Amino acid sequence: MFWLLYLALPVYAGAQAASHVAQKHGFLAGLGALIAVMIAVLMPQTALLIWLNAVLDRRSKAIPEKGPAGTAVESANVPMPEKTGARARFRQLIVYGEENGRQAATRLIYGLLLKMVAQHEVVEQENGDAGTSMVSTSELADGLTQLPPNDVLVVFRSHDKAWVGFRCGNDSFRFRHRAVGKVICTIIYPARGGGGYDITFEFRASRSDRPSEHRGRIARYELPFAIEAQHVNALTSAFGQIADMLNAKFVCQQHADV
Repeated sequence: MFWLLYLALPVYAGAQAASHVAQKHGFLAGLGALIAVMIAVLMPQTALLIWLNAVLDRRSKAIPEKGPAGTAVESANVPMPEKTGARARFRQLIVYGEENGRQAATRLIYGLLLKMVAQHEVVEQENGDAGTSMVSTSELADGLTQLPPNDVLVVFRSHDKAWVGFRCGNDSFRFRHRAVGKVICTIIYPARGGGGYDITFEFRASRSDRPSEHRGRIARYELPFAIEAQHVNALTSAFGQIADMLNAKFVCQQHADV
């Protein structure tokens, strides 16, 4: 069908020209006119089709293909929905962009958060579902069921807004709500240096403390994550959600390691 439509105009135009020429100059002249007119029509028609095909090809490449619905693992930079438990609201976070090494990375960040917060605030720790966890294992099971518990960092805020904290696997800790005033995530792209990440928490002084603010920092050498898009997206998304749950201001900045 395509070829019939493609040749219809050249054949029709050539036949019309051939009929007029043949009447005056004979059959061979008419045949030559037929061939000449068909070629004259086919060339711009072919060029037009090639151009249209190139345009459509560029547009199809510009539109990303829709694959199957992504899981939370494939979309680590997408904010996870906030959920409500019996004692607290919570979010389950993916802090590392690849499945391989995610458990170790999540455990590392949990440990560094605990260390940093404990330097500035009174921290209550717990193992399992007792006391300070605020979020039970069964409540977490309704969330990212396809991931092991140690692959997920949980941030929570109690309903009475007295506590905030974190959980990873069976370990959890909590500290006073609104203790953190600002969370700063700095992406350091490698230039002369190797690059890395700086995570800074600015703590609000308690009423019994001096009026100045304290800073807690996870230095770049403590986060051995490569500066790759999936890790940058996962880490910045996770700490943005952490800041939101802690009622803290979130700042994300970047510069080159020169």
